[in-house]
Amino acid sequence: MIKMIRAFIAIELKDPKTLDNIQTFSSRIKQNQPRVKLVKPENLHLTIKFLGDIKEELAPQIFSFIKDEINLKMFKGQTLDYSLKGVGQFNKFTVLWIMMKGDIQFLQNVKETVEEGLYTGLKIPKDKRIQFKPHLTIGRLRKEKIDYKNLTSLKNIFNENNTRDFGPFTINQVKLKKSVLTPQGPIYSDLKY
Repeated sequence: MIKMIRAFIAIELKDPKTLDNIQTFSSRIKQNQPRVKLVKPENLHLTIKFLGDIKEELAPQIFSFIKDEINLKMFKGQTLDYSLKGVGQFNKFTVLWIMMKGDIQFLQNVKETVEEGLYTGLKIPKDKRIQFKPHLTIGRLRKEKIDYKNLTSLKNIFNENNTRDFGPFTINQVKLKKSVLTPQGPIYSDLKY
């Protein structure tokens, strides 16, 4: 039997002050929209590529590709400074996010290298969207769970914070992550080989 794992490629957020600032903002959203599913601080990340369910036997090859082609050749041991500034939403407030600022072209190059390398080497389909819009998802709100009585005040919270600086996001590597879905939310762990 072929064993499958749910996986994605990401950059983790580890800056403690930034995490605190996001938690403070997220708690305001939770007060306004009690049924929002907030991303746990330890799970906050910038997704480079969502792989979905993949054959477990592919994971070591993906890990090697990320280590050699992205972390060694592109990052070259350096740490890049970004910041998280401003908030937004997709799809009528079903996805809530914080915008990333900094050398976005470098991240676009990382994304393109990942897409091309995994497609060429492992036949993993490329994402339909080519343009990379780096953002940190902080919460999800299903349409049927939106508290429409408070939607105007939620929009005001987002308008008030559309230029808010949440702090630094330092980046020095990309990781292959495993996601296990549970009723309490996803549990992420690093895949290393």
